[in-house]
Amino acid sequence: MGSYVITVPGTVRRPVEEAARRTLLAVVHGADPEEAGAQVPDLDVLTLDEPEGTFVLRLEVDAPDRNAAGEAALGLARRAFAAAGYEEGAVSVGTPVVTGIDVG
Repeated sequence: MGSYVITVPGTVRRPVEEAARRTLLAVVHGADPEEAGAQVPDLDVLTLDEPEGTFVLRLEVDAPDRNAAGEAALGLARRAFAAAGYEEGAVSVGTPVVTGIDVG
């Protein structure tokens, strides 16, 4: 079992309002939505390019291998956007990429 940093790219079909952003970050951090984003995290979790509608999520997941880590990250990304009020067709996620591994 190792800890993986997975980068998940994607697009959103409507703007990410501040309340939706807080909810999304709360899901990926497991934090109170009112406090999410209040402090600078060690990992820049969400990067948005609002005019283009693109995003990049950088997620830390524990998994037995890189394939399982990618699947876990995709599931987490989908749950986070769903919790933030985005229907299934409003967000497209790309292929997850392993950008860091800690197997120690």
